[in-house]
Amino acid sequence: MNFITKISDLLYRRQKVLEMVAVFLIFSVVAFRFDRNNLILIWSDYPLIALIIVLLVILIALVWVRIEKIKMKSFIEELKKNSSEKYSIIEEKLNALSLRQREVFDHIVQGKSNKEIITILNIELSTLKTHINQIYKVLEVKTRKEAQSVGKLLGKDD
Repeated sequence: MNFITKISDLLYRRQKVLEMVAVFLIFSVVAFRFDRNNLILIWSDYPLIALIIVLLVILIALVWVRIEKIKMKSFIEELKKNSSEKYSIIEEKLNALSLRQREVFDHIVQGKSNKEIITILNIELSTLKTHINQIYKVLEVKTRKEAQSVGKLLGKDD
């Protein structure tokens, strides 16, 4: 492990400390003292030191932004990974449905009522309810809205 990697790992773990150091340095730049009736900046006699402190604050800010980018990138990758796993699990569950249950599911996702589905598929209400209950059981949902959201997640709302 090289020197830069060690430092970046340390800064990544100690980001809050980095923020506090930056705030301290900002306050140090604008530090002042009272001399009788005058307010005097401490660094007015040494402007180079004030400039160095400002540059340090800028450097710390850049490092902090870099750390945040790395954190955000890893967070997005984790979300994508979880999302793709969830998507594949749902696909597996949909594949467990029979052809007729898939048809009923597609109509549910399209927002059709039980009466419309019965008419389109030419089945009895009891048969439809059996199909719906099986769909709910396989997809592990409890309501029609949840089933619709599963279908919309998979892009089946056309």
